[in-house]
Amino acid sequence: MKLIWHAQGLLERDWLLDLFGNLVEEEVVDHALTCFDDDSIHVMSSNFRTASLAQFDAYFRECRAKCRNLTLFHASDEYLLGGCGLYRHFDHVIRTYHTYLAAHDGVLTIPLGYPNGTPVDRASPVAGARRYAWSFIGQFKASRIAMRKAFDSFEPKLLTNTDSQRISKSEFDQVLQDTTFAPCPMGNVVLETWRLYESLELGCIPLIEKRRAIDYYTNLFGSHPLPAFYSWNAARRYAELLLADRYELNRAQGRIRDWWIAHKDRVRAQVRRTLNEPSQSGELRQFSDYLRNRYTAIYQPLRLAELLRHQSIPSFLQRLLRQGR
Repeated sequence: MKLIWHAQGLLERDWLLDLFGNLVEEEVVDHALTCFDDDSIHVMSSNFRTASLAQFDAYFRECRAKCRNLTLFHASDEYLLGGCGLYRHFDHVIRTYHTYLAAHDGVLTIPLGYPNGTPVDRASPVAGARRYAWSFIGQFKASRIAMRKAFDSFEPKLLTNTDSQRISKSEFDQVLQDTTFAPCPMGNVVLETWRLYESLELGCIPLIEKRRAIDYYTNLFGSHPLPAFYSWNAARRYAELLLADRYELNRAQGRIRDWWIAHKDRVRAQVRRTLNEPSQSGELRQFSDYLRNRYTAIYQPLRLAELLRHQSIPSFLQRLLRQGR
């Protein structure tokens, strides 16, 4: 198949090429929307900085008229901006960021995965031999403030605020290789974050958030061994107890590592099955005709309610305070 990139600078590139493997025979960059080749995977982005997917309707309508086998990879939809009406032009859709708003036959949701440049499948130090009990490199905002407060006196640690100190990707990865526990506070607006997958690839024990209003990671992964907590104080207690028992600590690290390796294989197999199965164009047309996918006035309140389920009360209040400044 041909992989057609309509978006530039995507951090998902390495992850996508890993998943598609030898199914991709050729890659092209097509920002001008001039490629109408059959048996193609079109990569589109819809983060808050990019144009609405609806603006590409005419192009993909022409693709549909000329091609018999089209797949959409819908990347970067962290803000759940919609545009799913565009799905009607495809035989299969693969996307990141799990939401019931995009759940339908013909749509496969996969993990966000690791960003470009992350060392993968690398042997790494056992948890009990690492330099830092925990580390965090990034901006301190929203739920990250509560995380820092809960973990601050837990030593040894490494904290870097990237608002005041820049750090390279290779330096970031090296810190994770030296880190036992990697707190993974929610991303900009949803729980899923690059940090989780970087931690998994580099052998950390990730500590993830969960919400009473949504079991996001179980919805995304199914059953999983990732330590998940309603509060960062509970996450710290877990980390302290496990750090005191090196045998159980290393077992937990191994259990998580083995699960992630196996889960990546499952995702690769899901992607391959999706690309090889009969067309789901009828199901995708039906999905695109849902009222929420046709009318913004219906979709927007559903979108905002879905994003709200990802928030804790403290993180939501922090966001309101930041917006009010």
